[in-house]
This record gives sequence, structure tokens and C-alpha cells, in this order.
Amino acid sequence: MWFDDAVSNEKDAPLAQRLNHKVYHLGVLVVLLYFLANSFRPVLDNVDLGWHVAQGRWMVERGAIYRHDVLNYATFGRPLINEYPFFQIALYLATELGWWGPCLLTAAAYAILIGALARAAKAFHLEGSAPMLATFATTILYLLLAFPLRPHLVTYLGVILSGIFLLRHREARSWTEFWPLALGQIIWTNSHSAFVLGPLMAGLFGLEMTLRRGIRDRAIPWEAARTWGGVFLLILLACFVNPFGVARFYPPFYQDRLESIRAYVSEMRPLPGGFSTLYGVVTLFAVATVILAAIRRRGAISYSLILPAIPLFLESQSVQKAWPVFGLFFPLLVLSTGAFSSKNAARPASWPSLAGNFIVTAGVALFFLMRVNGSSSISLQVLWREYDLNRREVCSQAAVWMKAHGIEGRLLHRCEDGGMLQEAGYDQGETFGDTGFGKYDENFIHTISLLSARPALLPRYLQAYRPDYIVCGNFCYEWPYYLRQSDWRPIFYSPNSSVWTRPETRPDLPTINDGEIEAAFDQEMTAHGHPVDLSLFGRDILALDSMGLEDFAFLKLTSLPADLHRTPWYWEAARILCFTTPRFSEEHRHQFLAEADRLHDDSLTAEFRAYARDAAGDPEAARQILAALPPDQLGSHALDLLLGIDLEQNRPEALVLAERKRGFELGDGLYWEYVAQAETRAGHQTEAAHAWKKAVFFYPDDADLMRKAGEFAIQFHDTGLAREIESGAIIGPAPRQD
Repeated sequence: MWFDDAVSNEKDAPLAQRLNHKVYHLGVLVVLLYFLANSFRPVLDNVDLGWHVAQGRWMVERGAIYRHDVLNYATFGRPLINEYPFFQIALYLATELGWWGPCLLTAAAYAILIGALARAAKAFHLEGSAPMLATFATTILYLLLAFPLRPHLVTYLGVILSGIFLLRHREARSWTEFWPLALGQIIWTNSHSAFVLGPLMAGLFGLEMTLRRGIRDRAIPWEAARTWGGVFLLILLACFVNPFGVARFYPPFYQDRLESIRAYVSEMRPLPGGFSTLYGVVTLFAVATVILAAIRRRGAISYSLILPAIPLFLESQSVQKAWPVFGLFFPLLVLSTGAFSSKNAARPASWPSLAGNFIVTAGVALFFLMRVNGSSSISLQVLWREYDLNRREVCSQAAVWMKAHGIEGRLLHRCEDGGMLQEAGYDQGETFGDTGFGKYDENFIHTISLLSARPALLPRYLQAYRPDYIVCGNFCYEWPYYLRQSDWRPIFYSPNSSVWTRPETRPDLPTINDGEIEAAFDQEMTAHGHPVDLSLFGRDILALDSMGLEDFAFLKLTSLPADLHRTPWYWEAARILCFTTPRFSEEHRHQFLAEADRLHDDSLTAEFRAYARDAAGDPEAARQILAALPPDQLGSHALDLLLGIDLEQNRPEALVLAERKRGFELGDGLYWEYVAQAETRAGHQTEAAHAWKKAVFFYPDDADLMRKAGEFAIQFHDTGLAREIESGAIIGPAPRQD
């Protein structure tokens, strides 16, 4: 068979066994090398780490636990449950070592994870096991969905080390043997909110071992029940060793279901279609691998390790951040086949087993080479070059300039930039908010989300919070237009960030004029070329247009090499420039349309051409373009446009389109309005009311939408929707308290 297992270390072992043993060890080494290489990418290049560093610094400098938010003025002094104190302190201390400190911390954690799995495989006589090595490879694929250094890393270690410890102590006679597991649980509890998996795994495994003992001895297993009951209580009590006591159990069961978080954070939503299909295939392969491993071990496996994996898989269908943790149970399940079988349960390795290990090793080696090969866009060399050039989603260049020029006062920015600003030293209540959503109540999360997704609300936020400076990172490409409307002026510009202030503030800092902006952009592109991540470049172009430099933005986008004109991001940038505020001129829209017509590529330009036809007053032509595409090729904006046209023409197809709900995107307010209208026409009052609530939640600033929702509430006496409209109409910042 392909997946043979056991390896003999005898010198006179068959050639297949000896070669298989060597290839297996080479495969484990390559897996370890991949994780080490991936750990030495720019791990601080992440929007979710800066505020962790800032909170860790605060705790170390004061020798106290972070219990109240003192980093953000909008929630200053508000009590909170800090879910990550141990991780934050470790991360801050690592950053004190320099750029390599966090990399070393990441590498050490993954080395422990892979080393623990490899040692356990040896202890359970699985050296040379092709299923074991195959699940190492699937672990790489699952963990690729997550950034390497985040508090989740502690959960990865917690799941693997807890599972191995339980398997090694499956025949324990006393609960006191589990004191190391309890210490690990304390660290886990104070580092990440998925710590609840610890007592769950211990309880289920203990129940399984108790039942196994009873079946084996054909008697009531009192001793096993006492032992494993004690183990469960020990691990559960270890969870209470934290600064917040029982309240620490609250966050894991609160945040994941908040509409505001799920609408804003991509990892809280399902995987997109292509990735969902890919990981469905990976999961089928991993399940087949575990089944084959169990067959080779004559059915031996830990059933209790299957139980937590099932709800994690179900969770992963709607919350993609569950995928990595789910994937970690596959190597544990293969380990359990060795733990629960006799040493000689499997047949010796054969040539097919060698072939399996060779293929896995070669595949992982390819991943490793992509990381170290300088010609690859994801290689370490390229990633560090882009990092050093400040080509990031956060406003790192702006922060350096602000510190150098003594910028002090209240800052307004997107939450992604908040953590980076706090890490840079703006940690005395000067920032508006950050991505640590667990610190905030649902209303403030909604407030943060709306600021990020609905830039037209920016003037209202300026009036309510009266900030001293606006900091625009790469995601704030629409903000300059509204800042100019409010008479704010730019005092710093780089292609990836800008800083704005009121006309009377800091007169010693001159306003950056159009010529300086254009020169700075050209200088960056001439010196270093376009960013490897072209989505950054696309947002930079949109920001130029938002600054009033339409002709310059048009020139820089259309002068790109011809091959880049045939990429989806190019036409998405063109659609935004031409059909969202501030819109390109009619002349530029016509030029884009002429180019789209020349390409003759329906899958690439259909959405742009449909928007152009609709904007020109020909919705039927727009509908024909979109209706000709397969349904799975309709993007979210194309779906909105087609649905709106079908509703306007009172077509029965509208209801079918409306029921293709896409999830939790903050930009879906218009979509949910269309859903509500379609459901109302179909006589589905309950579904329509649900859709109106969604629309009001996402677009509370859309007066026309709110009016239509109010009419529905009055017509159908929907008091719940009426309350949503009333609260939605005033959603936004509370007045600033000086």
C-alpha cells in the first residue's frame, strides 16, 4: 500500500525500510526548515501586532496588568479583559532585541511545535510513517491561512502539546502527573482566548480513557474515573489562574458572533469560493490519510480527538480563522493510531511507503524553495525589501515623520493604523482605536467599522471627535476627498500614507502642494519600481485621485505595462475611479470603456462595461452583459448592479439573485436593501425585515435607505426594525469630552 508505516532500525532491514527511514527524516527536516524560513519574514508587518506591543510595553514599564484602555481617547479608562498579557509581554521583550527578536520568537515556537510532533512520532513508533509526514504537510497548508506571529500561535502550541501530553499519559494512575499540563494551561489562558480547548480536550480524552478501561477490565473503572476526573478539574481550575477570574471565559463566547466584527474582519468570515474549494480538497486528503493510518494500525485511534475537530470544522465553514486549529488535529489523530496500537501492529515499510514520503518531501521542499528563492514574489528577500521600503498597509512612513516633527494631539485614523501608531509611541491616549476589538463594546466596534467602510461619514467624525490630525494609511484612499471638503490640509505625503491637519494648526508645517505630491510619487516609482503587491499601488492611485489629481492618477494607471491592463485589480481600480466618489471625468471614463471594448475579454472587463452602460442610461445593455456571464463569475459589485436592474425592471429573476447572500461585507448595505425589496415583493415579510435590519446596520448614513426602511416598518408594524432605524440614525461617535 501507499501508506505503510513502521520502520526497522536493524542494519539488515530491507532496502525499502532503510531508504524510507532516511527520506522520512529528510521530510521532517524540510518541514522544520520551511517553518523557520517563514518565521524570518517581516513578522511585524501585520496590522494586528502594534497594539499588542504597546500594551506589553505598558505592562512591563508599570509592572501591572492592563485592565483599562489607556491607549485610545475614545474609550479611555474603559474597563477591559486583557486576553493576551503573557503573549504581549513576550512580544514586547522580543521587539526590544531588534527586528530579529520577533522572528526568533516565532521560529522558536514553530520549532517546538514540529519538534514535539517528531519526538512523539518516534515514541509511538511512527518514524517513517507516510501518514505522519503527510499530516506535517497539511499542517503547513492550514497554517498558511494565518499570519505566523499572532496570539493564535499559543493556541497552536497548546493544542499540539496538550494532545501529545494526553497521549503519552493515557495510562496515568494519578491526576498529579498532569501538573506540567496545568502550568501550560495557565500560560495558554493568559495568552489567547481559545484556551477553552484545553479543558475540553482533557475532559473528552479522560472520558474516553475511562470507558476504555471499563471495557477492557469489564468492570466499573472507579480508579480511572477518579484519575481523569481529577485531571479535568485540575486543567479547568488552571484556567482560573488569570487576572480576571471567571470573567476570562466571557470573550471566547462573545466576540465571534458580533455582526460588527464579522462584517469587518475577513478572518471572521468564510473562505472565498476558490479557497473554500481548495481547503475542502485538502481536508478530504487529510481525512483519508488518517483513515489509512488507522487501517494500518488495525483500527487504533483516539476517538476523543475526533470530537473537538468536528465542531471546529463546522466553525471553519463560516469563520475562516478556525481552519488552522482544525488542521492541527490531523497529526494528533495519526499520532493516536500509534499510541493506541501495539508496537508491531503495522507491517514494515515498503516501496510504496517510500514513494509517499518522497512525494511529500518534494512538495514541502518546493514551498521552502519559494521562500528562499530571490526570484519568487513571496521570497524572504523580496518581502524584506518591500518592508524596508515601507510598502505596507499601515502608515509607517507617516509615523516616522510625525515623531520627527513633534506631532502631538488627538489622532483620527483607521483602526489598522492605530496599533502601529501606538507601537511607534503614540500610546498616551492619542489614538482613536485599534484592531483589538475585544477591548470594545459592540457599539464602538460598529463605530470603528463605519469610519473605515463609509468614508462619507468622515466629516461627522471630525465634528464629533475634533481630532488634531488625520493619519491616512493605504486603506484610506478615499479620505482625502472628504478632508479637502472639510478644509483640512496635507502636511505630509508619501505614496502609501499622508498626514492632514486643520488650516490653523501648526503653521510652521507647510501644506504639501500638488506638484510636491506628484514629484514624491514619481520619485518613489522611479527609484524602486512598483510594489510587488499591486493592490497597494492600486490604492495609491485611488488616493491620488481623491487628492484632486485626476489627470495624474489616470496617467499613472493607464501607463502601466500592457500585461497589467489584463489583471482584475486594474479594472477594479478603473471601476472605482469612474463610478465612485470622486468620479473620473466623462472623457476619462470613455477612454477606459474604449480600452475595455478593445480587449474583448468578458470575464475581465464585463463588470466595468456594465457599469459604464448603466451610467450612460442604458441599464438593459448593462444587464445583457452581466446576464451572459456564469453566475459564479459575478463579483459582489456586479451582483449588486444586476440585482438593482432586475428590481427596477420588476423581473422575477431578482428574488433568485437576492437569495445569493454573500456574507458579512460592510459594503453590502445596498445589497441588503435590494434583498429587502425583492423579499417584500415576494410577500416574504420576515425575510424582508431581516434584510432591512442588515441594510440599516451597514448603511445608517444613507438617508434614502433609512426612509425606505422606515416606510416598511410602519407598513408592517415592525417595532423591532423601527428601533434599529432609530438607533442606526444616531450611530456614530459620542461628543468629545474635554
